Amino acid sequence: MSVTRKPTMHDVARRAGVSTGTVSNVLNDPHVVSADKRERVLAAIAHLGYLRNSLAQSLKSESSRVIGLCVPHAASAYFTSLIDALEDIAYTRGFEMVQILSRHDPDMEYRRVETLLAHRIAGLIMVPSQSPHRTFDLLDRARIPAIMVDRFWSDERFDYVTMNNSEAMTATVAGLVAHGHRHILYTARYPDLVTTQQRITAFEAAGRAAPEPTRTTVLVSGEDEIAFGQRLIAALRAPDAPTAVIASNSVITLWVLRAFKAAGITYPDDVSLVAFDEPVWADVMTPPLSIIRHPSIAIAEATWELLMERLGDSRKPPAEAKPRRHVQLPATLELRGSVGAPRIQAQS
Repeated sequence: MSVTRKPTMHDVARRAGVSTGTVSNVLNDPHVVSADKRERVLAAIAHLGYLRNSLAQSLKSESSRVIGLCVPHAASAYFTSLIDALEDIAYTRGFEMVQILSRHDPDMEYRRVETLLAHRIAGLIMVPSQSPHRTFDLLDRARIPAIMVDRFWSDERFDYVTMNNSEAMTATVAGLVAHGHRHILYTARYPDLVTTQQRITAFEAAGRAAPEPTRTTVLVSGEDEIAFGQRLIAALRAPDAPTAVIASNSVITLWVLRAFKAAGITYPDDVSLVAFDEPVWADVMTPPLSIIRHPSIAIAEATWELLMERLGDSRKPPAEAKPRRHVQLPATLELRGSVGAPRIQAQS
């Protein structure tokens, strides 16, 4: 029985009429190759069915073109857009990206990051869990370049790229107060998260700083959508009920909208609504949903540049490495049709 030999990089180079170095550049640094040669190499790869063995290549060269990405989940609009932006950057820079999910579980986060490290990734981009300390220690021991995204911790071993949550929340409360709201409710799913705590602190401070007395209420959603919906509707039907709701992400926004529908509550007639996220369906809602837009592309770009800088530092003496940094980027608040004046004020 004959066995078909797997095509090699030399076979690709011969068919494309280029050197093996050019083939390597197309696979690893495509931006340094002319468009004509790049197309010829890609056509030869497709014709021959060439597949490179990234792990074997990294073992041979003691380098890797694989970046790990650890996020809690891919359900929210923000994480989806962040993942897409990082994937696009990795592809254009000649890197592969391997994604893992921590499910907000510190033990799962540790085990899955440990598995990534065993596959000799070049670096890691991570959205930390509620308690990432074991994983942080693991990364420090492994001496792997790692950038933390979205959630800032007082751990100076790593760089951080985050949205300015405090600034975004302060602006949102100010916008709602300007519309006449004097009791605002914020829904949060994970109260122990650093990001959630930053938002709650800013939320309550903005209420105290408002020009008119403004009450702020935090409602923790938990994991049970039905139970959350019941508690939300009870809060909105209580005396001195909130007249505006800020939902912590696109998933919780859906929970809020389902609860509104079941209870016959409309926005902005009965209550105003703002999402701390930008669901893809936000602008097709009637009326359009008000959003706090994460700077996903800017976060991805800043994260990638920091990671590349740290990859360069890993080949230098420790004394030459640059100090760790925390990059904060602004969000964009868009108050659309889902925000209006409170019903009592609108009727007066």
